[in-house]
Amino acid sequence: MPVSPISSGLQVAGELSVVIVGGGYAGMIAANRLRGSLTPAEVARVRVTIVNPIDRFVHRIRLHEFAGGGDDPTYDFPSMVGESVGIVVGRVVRIDAARRRLAIATASGPRELGYDRLVYAVGSRPALRVPGVAEHALTIGELGGAARVRARLTDGAREIVVVGGGPTGIEVAAELAESYPRARVTMLTGAVARGMRPAARRRIARGLRRLGVDILEDARVVRVHPGGAELADGRFLRADATVWAAEFEVPALAADSGLPVDETGRLLVDETLACIADPAIVGAGDAVRVPASVGAHLSMGARTALPLGLAAAERILAELRGTAPQPISIGLLGPSISLGRKDGYIQLTRHDDSPTPIAFTGRLGAAIKDWVCRMTIDSPREELTRPGAYRVPRGPRSQAAG
Repeated sequence: MPVSPISSGLQVAGELSVVIVGGGYAGMIAANRLRGSLTPAEVARVRVTIVNPIDRFVHRIRLHEFAGGGDDPTYDFPSMVGESVGIVVGRVVRIDAARRRLAIATASGPRELGYDRLVYAVGSRPALRVPGVAEHALTIGELGGAARVRARLTDGAREIVVVGGGPTGIEVAAELAESYPRARVTMLTGAVARGMRPAARRRIARGLRRLGVDILEDARVVRVHPGGAELADGRFLRADATVWAAEFEVPALAADSGLPVDETGRLLVDETLACIADPAIVGAGDAVRVPASVGAHLSMGARTALPLGLAAAERILAELRGTAPQPISIGLLGPSISLGRKDGYIQLTRHDDSPTPIAFTGRLGAAIKDWVCRMTIDSPREELTRPGAYRVPRGPRSQAAG
């Protein structure tokens, strides 16, 4: 159903500014779908800008490989979003929704940037709540932390403790064990691959042990020390390097800006990804809480961030063209987990992310995982010139809120 020019806020003459806060998977693909979909007349009116803390795009799902000595997982932004998207290097410290302006801290000092539509795509980061993590652990999940892990291993660390048994912890433990066979790698976790089906958990654990990873389950770290990790049961695991892959959190920008958030700080949005308090703000990625009616199956990670970024762009395009934004419909294809470079676990799922009995493992699993990593760069890039290059299955049937 068409919306009125007044309600859409974009059916006005003059230049329109779309600012994307965050240049990760969601922000990058939102910029490309938006720019790639504009008509020549719209291109003349719409300016798209990404604000990001660093001047490069980080391919986060390859960070464990970089930590283990692999290739640089970063790309300059023009190679990802073209020359037509503006890039501001800085950290947004506040969103002034009433004035539609951002306060940004940059290397040259504070500045402000106005917007007509804002895409909130700030992503997630390692959580540092456990005492000693900030001071003594090496966080994985962001570029600087992965670089510190790499440097510590290069300098001769041979007793490695990896805290966390989710996909990130699994991948980094496997990569380090394979890349540094003389090192002793120990995983501390409540359970390996918690939430996956039992057969998957058993196979992943076997793959880790085959690489020489020692797995300690029911192990809760209560403090990280300079020389290792202290467990809740009193045990102490000595380590030359403690790699933290246990928890992730979202930045506090939305909460600090007075926007509605859930108990974890994620921006609250409606079924079309508009902020429930201000439709000029559209959310995408890890830092957004989507209603359960359309997003109960969506979890943190690139495989969710990318389709959410596309949906955010489609919402803005609908407003620009005077049509009603539609509820999101996102289906998932299942998690892909590397177990070093020669093994992997690819779980096929239904579109609501519930597992099927089918999985690909071994060298085939590793090859599929590598293809996923390459596709996660190539298809979003193609959105700039071929909108629709990144295909998203339809999601499960919307469930009425209970």
